[in-house]
Amino acid sequence: MRGLLTKVLLLNPQYLKEYIHSARWDTITISGSHWYPIYLACCTGLLEEHGHEAKLVDAEADGLSFEKTLKRCKVFSPNLTVVYISRKGLNFYVKLSEKIKEFTGSRIVFVGPWCSMNPGEILGKSEKVDFLARGEFDFTVLEVADSLPEEKIKGLTRREDGEIIHNEERLPVSSEQLDEFPFITDVYRRHLNIGNYRIGPQLYPYVDVFTGRGCPWGKCTFCLWPNTINKGAPYRTRSMKNVIAELQFIRDNMPFVKEVFIQDDSLPAWRARELSLAIIEDGLEVTWSCYSRADMDFETLKLMKQAGCRLLHVGYESSNLRILKNVRKGISPGIMERFTEDANRAGLKILADFIFGLPGETQETIKATIEWAKRLDVDVYQFATPKAYPNTPFYEWLEEKGYLNGEEVNYPNLCYEELCGWVRRAMRECYFSWNFLKRMIAKNSDVEEIKRLVYHAKHVIPYSFWKDIT
Repeated sequence: MRGLLTKVLLLNPQYLKEYIHSARWDTITISGSHWYPIYLACCTGLLEEHGHEAKLVDAEADGLSFEKTLKRCKVFSPNLTVVYISRKGLNFYVKLSEKIKEFTGSRIVFVGPWCSMNPGEILGKSEKVDFLARGEFDFTVLEVADSLPEEKIKGLTRREDGEIIHNEERLPVSSEQLDEFPFITDVYRRHLNIGNYRIGPQLYPYVDVFTGRGCPWGKCTFCLWPNTINKGAPYRTRSMKNVIAELQFIRDNMPFVKEVFIQDDSLPAWRARELSLAIIEDGLEVTWSCYSRADMDFETLKLMKQAGCRLLHVGYESSNLRILKNVRKGISPGIMERFTEDANRAGLKILADFIFGLPGETQETIKATIEWAKRLDVDVYQFATPKAYPNTPFYEWLEEKGYLNGEEVNYPNLCYEELCGWVRRAMRECYFSWNFLKRMIAKNSDVEEIKRLVYHAKHVIPYSFWKDIT
């Protein structure tokens, strides 16, 4: 039976300017990016569907200070406040939540990947934080809002007689349940300022959607979402009828959107074909991009292009086969080279991700990866140091070897500061290579692509020459 909790505030706080924590890992953005709070938006829609008055506030994208965020909260005066937290800034989230409770009397529940890593430690930070929702938190939060008995709510971490209690785990959201969620793009449209969200590789403005949750590969040792919020759950998909209906909704109600980004952890070939054929059969004219593993076959890539796919976001990580095996990538440099050629033949663009500092990394392997990256015919480079998150196999390996300095990777022969220096060097060498510049001139005559390139360059180039990193 539903209780009296009807006003729910869902908050994505701003810890630091340009610090994004609703993305696939938390970091200071170097490209002027703002990610949609996609999980909070899913939860918002579910609460509304079940009769609650929900308000989604993205203080991060809106640039709201501590005081302005509090003001928004006081005006709405929620009974329940859902706060998306991350590993950094925990004291900030606690302080903000304590103030919200002081001004509104709201109960507080923390959500997000970090809540699956150290729930007891986090809840122990403040008695004014009432709950943590572990894993995929949609239905856990709904049941808190419905005032179900606390001890019966799966996935909830709570207090009882001064002791922290972890309730029984909740099963991941099923494919059938995913079809029951309202369209997330309608939640964006009603709650958020679409113009605030921008990622360098995507056409602007864009929107994110899930066609499924969980990673169909799911073995990489360093990935945040599959190892925490999805808790190793298999890939679960919405019906294609439901997905096409949302794409139609975007076309009819958000005609200003220039690109749809599929936020599935990785779109496997079978799902990419299913989606592409459905788009073609429906006659939809939609520009879309997605995450992909670097082993997609040529025929599928051609079909995706025919269906309006523009760009693939791909994790290459390293040119060293031993490193790839160490992180269970399940793919070789040779396969990735063939995929790159096939994607270009199909007319698709590629955003290539590389990580410096995975197990087995040396200065020599980094140099080799940079040279390899320069030869690959890709359109956007993204280099990063790895993030070590508890509950991931990568973190456990680092901890066992003693290669962690606080939260950062720190090898005996390759410290964190050196890795950051290599990231900047890689960006300079790849983005300023003559081959890359020639490719960009040849490939990007379209006005929207030129706008995207200029925006991306404006943010990335200055970072490439910074001496220090935040």
